[in-house]
Amino acid sequence: MSIHLGGDLYTLRPALDGRLRRILQIACDLAGKPLDQLRVLDLACLEGHYGIELAMNEAEVVGIELREANLAKARYVKDYLRLNRLTLCQDDVRNLSVEKYGQFDLVICSGILYHLDAPDVFHFIRRIFEVCTRLAIFDTQIALRPGETFTFENETYHGLWYTEHDESADRDTRLKDLWASVDNTRSFWFTPASLANYVARVGFSSFYECLNPEHAVPEDRRAYVAIKGKPGIILSSPLTASMGFTPKPERSQLSVVGPNIKHGPMFRVAKRLLPQSIKNMLKPSLRMLRILRSGSTPKFLKKE
Repeated sequence: MSIHLGGDLYTLRPALDGRLRRILQIACDLAGKPLDQLRVLDLACLEGHYGIELAMNEAEVVGIELREANLAKARYVKDYLRLNRLTLCQDDVRNLSVEKYGQFDLVICSGILYHLDAPDVFHFIRRIFEVCTRLAIFDTQIALRPGETFTFENETYHGLWYTEHDESADRDTRLKDLWASVDNTRSFWFTPASLANYVARVGFSSFYECLNPEHAVPEDRRAYVAIKGKPGIILSSPLTASMGFTPKPERSQLSVVGPNIKHGPMFRVAKRLLPQSIKNMLKPSLRMLRILRSGSTPKFLKKE
Protein backbone atom coordinates (compact mmCIF):
# COMPACT_ATOMS: atom_id res chain seq x y z
CA MET A 1 0.00 0.00 0.00
CA SER A 2 1.20 3.51 -0.79
CA ILE A 3 1.07 5.55 2.45
CA HIS A 4 2.44 9.07 2.74
CA LEU A 5 4.82 9.37 5.69
CA GLY A 6 5.52 13.08 5.27
CA GLY A 7 7.61 15.23 2.94
CA ASP A 8 8.75 13.14 -0.04
CA LEU A 9 8.61 9.86 1.87
CA TYR A 10 6.10 7.10 0.98
CA THR A 11 5.92 3.40 1.77
CA LEU A 12 5.59 2.88 -2.00
CA ARG A 13 5.57 5.30 -4.90
CA PRO A 14 2.50 7.60 -4.78
CA ALA A 15 -0.60 5.86 -6.13
CA LEU A 16 -4.33 6.47 -6.41
CA ASP A 17 -6.55 4.39 -4.11
CA GLY A 18 -10.23 4.74 -4.94
CA ARG A 19 -11.24 2.17 -2.34
CA LEU A 20 -9.57 4.22 0.42
CA ARG A 21 -11.44 7.33 -0.69
CA ARG A 22 -14.74 5.44 -0.82
CA ILE A 23 -14.36 3.90 2.65
CA LEU A 24 -13.42 7.22 4.23
CA GLN A 25 -16.36 9.01 2.59
CA ILE A 26 -18.82 6.35 3.74
CA ALA A 27 -17.53 6.81 7.28
CA CYS A 28 -17.86 10.59 7.03
CA ASP A 29 -21.38 10.44 5.57
CA LEU A 30 -23.02 7.60 7.48
CA ALA A 31 -21.26 6.85 10.76
CA GLY A 32 -23.36 9.43 12.61
CA LYS A 33 -20.38 10.84 14.52
CA PRO A 34 -17.24 12.85 13.73
CA LEU A 35 -14.31 10.61 12.85
CA ASP A 36 -12.47 11.43 16.06
CA GLN A 37 -15.37 9.97 18.06
CA LEU A 38 -15.50 6.65 16.23
CA ARG A 39 -14.29 3.26 17.36
CA VAL A 40 -13.33 1.41 14.15
CA LEU A 41 -12.53 -2.22 13.38
CA ASP A 42 -10.47 -3.05 10.26
CA LEU A 43 -10.81 -6.79 9.57
CA ALA A 44 -7.99 -8.67 7.81
CA CYS A 45 -6.35 -5.26 7.55
CA LEU A 46 -3.39 -6.45 5.43
CA GLU A 47 -0.87 -3.58 5.69
CA GLY A 48 -3.37 -1.50 7.64
CA HIS A 49 -4.03 1.32 5.19
CA TYR A 50 -7.71 1.94 6.03
CA GLY A 51 -7.12 1.75 9.75
CA ILE A 52 -4.08 3.98 9.46
CA GLU A 53 -6.10 6.58 7.53
CA LEU A 54 -8.85 6.64 10.16
CA ALA A 55 -6.31 6.73 13.00
CA MET A 56 -4.68 9.73 11.31
CA ASN A 57 -8.16 11.29 11.50
CA GLU A 58 -8.09 10.65 15.28
CA ALA A 59 -10.46 7.65 15.32
CA GLU A 60 -9.76 4.82 17.75
CA VAL A 61 -8.90 1.86 15.49
CA VAL A 62 -8.33 -1.85 15.98
CA GLY A 63 -6.79 -3.73 13.05
CA ILE A 64 -6.86 -7.54 12.94
CA GLU A 65 -4.47 -9.39 10.64
CA LEU A 66 -3.07 -12.93 10.83
CA ARG A 67 0.01 -12.72 8.60
CA GLU A 68 3.08 -11.35 10.40
CA ALA A 69 4.58 -10.08 7.11
CA ASN A 70 1.62 -7.72 6.69
CA LEU A 71 1.53 -6.66 10.34
CA ALA A 72 5.22 -5.72 10.29
CA LYS A 73 4.51 -3.14 7.57
CA ALA A 74 1.50 -1.77 9.44
CA ARG A 75 3.49 -1.50 12.69
CA TYR A 76 6.25 0.39 10.90
CA VAL A 77 3.79 3.09 9.74
CA LYS A 78 2.03 3.17 13.12
CA ASP A 79 5.33 3.80 14.92
CA TYR A 80 6.67 6.24 12.33
CA LEU A 81 3.51 8.38 12.42
CA ARG A 82 3.03 7.87 16.18
CA LEU A 83 -0.53 6.66 15.81
CA ASN A 84 -1.29 6.00 19.46
CA ARG A 85 -5.00 5.32 18.79
CA LEU A 86 -4.22 2.44 16.43
CA THR A 87 -4.01 -1.08 17.91
CA LEU A 88 -2.82 -3.96 15.73
CA CYS A 89 -3.72 -7.53 16.68
CA GLN A 90 -2.39 -10.75 15.18
CA ASP A 91 -5.42 -13.01 14.96
CA ASP A 92 -7.71 -14.93 12.64
CA VAL A 93 -10.82 -12.85 11.88
CA ARG A 94 -12.89 -15.99 12.42
CA ASN A 95 -12.11 -15.53 16.13
CA LEU A 96 -13.97 -12.22 16.19
CA SER A 97 -16.29 -11.77 19.18
CA VAL A 98 -17.67 -9.05 21.42
CA GLU A 99 -16.00 -10.70 24.41
CA LYS A 100 -12.57 -10.50 22.79
CA TYR A 101 -12.67 -7.13 21.01
CA GLY A 102 -15.71 -5.19 22.23
CA GLN A 103 -18.02 -3.22 19.95
CA PHE A 104 -17.40 -0.73 17.17
CA ASP A 105 -19.21 2.17 15.50
CA LEU A 106 -17.72 1.16 12.13
CA VAL A 107 -16.60 -2.25 10.92
CA ILE A 108 -14.55 -2.42 7.72
CA CYS A 109 -14.75 -5.80 5.98
CA SER A 110 -12.75 -5.14 2.82
CA GLY A 111 -11.08 -7.90 0.84
CA ILE A 112 -11.79 -10.77 3.25
CA LEU A 113 -15.42 -11.95 2.89
CA TYR A 114 -14.74 -13.72 -0.40
CA HIS A 115 -11.75 -15.57 1.07
CA LEU A 116 -13.85 -17.58 3.53
CA ASP A 117 -15.41 -21.00 3.04
CA ALA A 118 -18.97 -21.88 3.99
CA PRO A 119 -20.20 -22.09 6.72
CA ASP A 120 -17.39 -19.92 8.14
CA VAL A 121 -18.46 -16.94 6.05
CA PHE A 122 -21.97 -17.08 7.54
CA HIS A 123 -20.70 -17.17 11.11
CA PHE A 124 -18.30 -14.33 10.30
CA ILE A 125 -21.05 -12.01 9.03
CA ARG A 126 -23.09 -12.72 12.16
CA ARG A 127 -20.12 -11.82 14.36
CA ILE A 128 -19.69 -8.58 12.42
CA PHE A 129 -23.31 -7.78 13.27
CA GLU A 130 -22.71 -8.56 16.93
CA VAL A 131 -19.66 -6.29 17.29
CA CYS A 132 -21.16 -3.50 15.14
CA THR A 133 -23.24 -0.74 16.73
CA ARG A 134 -23.88 1.36 13.62
CA LEU A 135 -22.18 0.71 10.28
CA ALA A 136 -20.45 -2.13 8.41
CA ILE A 137 -18.73 -1.80 5.04
CA PHE A 138 -18.48 -4.93 2.87
CA ASP A 139 -16.09 -4.46 -0.05
CA THR A 140 -16.08 -7.85 -1.73
CA GLN A 141 -16.07 -10.04 -4.80
CA ILE A 142 -19.52 -11.35 -5.70
CA ALA A 143 -20.93 -14.09 -7.92
CA LEU A 144 -22.59 -12.69 -11.04
CA ARG A 145 -24.70 -15.81 -11.49
CA PRO A 146 -26.34 -18.23 -9.02
CA GLY A 147 -24.25 -21.20 -10.10
CA GLU A 148 -23.99 -23.12 -6.80
CA THR A 149 -26.06 -23.33 -3.62
CA PHE A 150 -25.30 -23.70 0.07
CA THR A 151 -27.88 -24.33 2.77
CA PHE A 152 -27.37 -22.62 6.12
CA GLU A 153 -29.90 -22.69 8.95
CA ASN A 154 -32.52 -24.17 6.61
CA GLU A 155 -32.18 -21.32 4.08
CA THR A 156 -30.62 -21.69 0.63
CA TYR A 157 -28.01 -19.21 -0.57
CA HIS A 158 -26.59 -18.92 -4.07
CA GLY A 159 -23.15 -18.14 -5.36
CA LEU A 160 -19.97 -19.69 -6.70
CA TRP A 161 -17.04 -21.64 -5.28
CA TYR A 162 -13.57 -20.16 -5.78
CA THR A 163 -10.31 -22.11 -5.46
CA GLU A 164 -7.91 -20.43 -3.03
CA HIS A 165 -5.05 -22.95 -2.85
CA ASP A 166 -4.06 -26.28 -4.27
CA GLU A 167 -5.21 -29.11 -1.99
CA SER A 168 -1.60 -30.29 -1.62
CA ALA A 169 -0.26 -26.89 -0.40
CA ASP A 170 0.91 -26.95 3.23
CA ARG A 171 0.13 -24.20 5.76
CA ASP A 172 3.45 -22.38 5.26
CA THR A 173 2.88 -22.23 1.51
CA ARG A 174 -0.64 -20.88 2.04
CA LEU A 175 0.55 -18.24 4.50
CA LYS A 176 3.09 -16.98 1.97
CA ASP A 177 0.29 -16.24 -0.50
CA LEU A 178 -0.55 -12.83 0.99
CA TRP A 179 -3.61 -12.27 -1.22
CA ALA A 180 -5.40 -15.55 -0.52
CA SER A 181 -7.11 -17.34 2.35
CA VAL A 182 -5.18 -18.49 5.39
CA ASP A 183 -5.98 -22.19 5.35
CA ASN A 184 -9.19 -23.06 3.46
CA THR A 185 -8.65 -24.30 -0.09
CA ARG A 186 -11.89 -22.84 -1.42
CA SER A 187 -14.16 -19.91 -0.64
CA PHE A 188 -17.82 -19.10 -1.21
CA TRP A 189 -18.77 -15.98 -3.18
CA PHE A 190 -22.33 -14.78 -2.55
CA THR A 191 -24.57 -13.45 -5.27
CA PRO A 192 -25.73 -9.90 -4.43
CA ALA A 193 -29.24 -11.19 -3.66
CA SER A 194 -28.03 -13.92 -1.31
CA LEU A 195 -25.65 -11.58 0.48
CA ALA A 196 -28.46 -9.05 0.95
CA ASN A 197 -30.78 -11.77 2.25
CA TYR A 198 -28.32 -13.07 4.81
CA VAL A 199 -27.30 -9.61 6.00
CA ALA A 200 -30.99 -8.91 6.63
CA ARG A 201 -31.52 -12.21 8.42
CA VAL A 202 -28.70 -11.57 10.90
CA GLY A 203 -30.34 -8.27 11.81
CA PHE A 204 -29.00 -5.32 9.80
CA SER A 205 -31.89 -2.94 9.15
CA SER A 206 -30.81 -1.82 5.66
CA PHE A 207 -28.21 -2.63 3.01
CA TYR A 208 -26.96 -0.38 0.21
CA GLU A 209 -24.55 -0.54 -2.71
CA CYS A 210 -22.10 2.36 -2.87
CA LEU A 211 -21.58 3.74 -6.39
CA ASN A 212 -19.99 7.08 -5.52
CA PRO A 213 -17.23 7.92 -4.86
CA GLU A 214 -16.44 5.93 -7.99
CA HIS A 215 -13.78 3.23 -7.89
CA ALA A 216 -12.78 1.54 -11.15
CA VAL A 217 -13.04 -2.21 -10.49
CA PRO A 218 -14.41 -5.23 -12.39
CA GLU A 219 -18.17 -5.77 -12.36
CA ASP A 220 -17.84 -8.59 -9.83
CA ARG A 221 -16.30 -6.35 -7.15
CA ARG A 222 -18.88 -4.38 -5.16
CA ALA A 223 -18.97 -2.14 -2.11
CA TYR A 224 -21.96 -2.43 0.22
CA VAL A 225 -22.96 -0.62 3.38
CA ALA A 226 -24.99 -2.35 6.09
CA ILE A 227 -26.66 -0.23 8.74
CA LYS A 228 -27.58 -1.55 12.16
CA GLY A 229 -30.56 0.60 13.01
CA LYS A 230 -34.07 0.35 14.39
CA PRO A 231 -36.94 -0.69 12.10
CA GLY A 232 -39.05 2.25 10.94
CA ILE A 233 -42.58 2.30 12.32
CA ILE A 234 -45.10 2.80 9.49
CA LEU A 235 -48.27 4.63 10.57
CA SER A 236 -50.00 5.49 7.29
CA SER A 237 -50.31 1.98 5.84
CA PRO A 238 -51.23 -0.93 8.17
CA LEU A 239 -50.84 -3.41 5.32
CA THR A 240 -47.30 -2.21 4.66
CA ALA A 241 -46.57 -2.21 8.40
CA SER A 242 -47.52 -5.90 8.56
CA MET A 243 -44.92 -6.94 5.97
CA GLY A 244 -42.26 -9.30 7.20
CA PHE A 245 -38.89 -9.98 5.65
CA THR A 246 -39.16 -10.64 1.92
CA PRO A 247 -36.13 -12.44 0.46
CA LYS A 248 -34.62 -10.82 -2.59
CA PRO A 249 -35.00 -13.20 -5.58
CA GLU A 250 -32.06 -14.48 -7.57
CA ARG A 251 -31.95 -13.14 -11.10
CA SER A 252 -29.71 -14.48 -13.82
CA GLN A 253 -30.76 -11.67 -16.14
CA LEU A 254 -32.10 -8.16 -15.79
CA SER A 255 -35.84 -7.61 -15.47
CA VAL A 256 -36.82 -4.70 -17.68
CA VAL A 257 -40.05 -3.06 -18.77
CA GLY A 258 -41.28 -0.32 -21.06
CA PRO A 259 -38.67 1.60 -23.05
CA ASN A 260 -35.85 -0.66 -21.82
CA ILE A 261 -37.26 -3.61 -23.80
CA LYS A 262 -35.71 -4.08 -27.22
CA HIS A 263 -38.40 -5.30 -29.64
CA GLY A 264 -37.70 -7.33 -32.74
CA PRO A 265 -39.35 -7.01 -36.19
CA MET A 266 -41.99 -9.68 -35.44
CA PHE A 267 -43.16 -7.71 -32.41
CA ARG A 268 -43.53 -4.55 -34.45
CA VAL A 269 -45.47 -6.39 -37.20
CA ALA A 270 -47.84 -7.98 -34.64
CA LYS A 271 -48.43 -4.64 -32.96
CA ARG A 272 -49.35 -3.04 -36.26
CA LEU A 273 -51.46 -5.80 -37.85
CA LEU A 274 -53.23 -7.82 -35.13
CA PRO A 275 -56.85 -6.80 -34.35
CA GLN A 276 -57.52 -5.88 -30.72
CA SER A 277 -59.80 -8.91 -30.31
CA ILE A 278 -56.88 -11.24 -31.16
CA LYS A 279 -54.59 -9.34 -28.81
CA ASN A 280 -57.12 -9.84 -25.99
CA MET A 281 -57.23 -13.57 -26.69
CA LEU A 282 -53.43 -13.80 -26.46
CA LYS A 283 -53.17 -12.26 -23.00
CA PRO A 284 -54.02 -15.38 -20.88
CA SER A 285 -51.53 -17.53 -22.80
CA LEU A 286 -48.78 -14.94 -22.45
CA ARG A 287 -49.42 -14.74 -18.72
CA MET A 288 -49.32 -18.55 -18.43
CA LEU A 289 -45.96 -18.56 -20.20
CA ARG A 290 -44.78 -15.70 -17.92
CA ILE A 291 -44.07 -13.55 -20.94
CA LEU A 292 -46.71 -11.18 -19.63
CA ARG A 293 -46.93 -10.42 -15.92
CA SER A 294 -50.30 -10.55 -14.19
CA GLY A 295 -52.00 -7.17 -14.29
CA SER A 296 -49.83 -5.77 -17.08
CA THR A 297 -50.22 -5.49 -20.82
CA PRO A 298 -47.35 -5.24 -23.30
CA LYS A 299 -47.52 -2.42 -25.77
CA PHE A 300 -48.38 -4.58 -28.75
CA LEU A 301 -51.55 -5.81 -26.98
CA LYS A 302 -52.74 -2.34 -26.06
CA LYS A 303 -55.23 -0.30 -28.02
CA GLU A 304 -53.68 2.48 -29.97
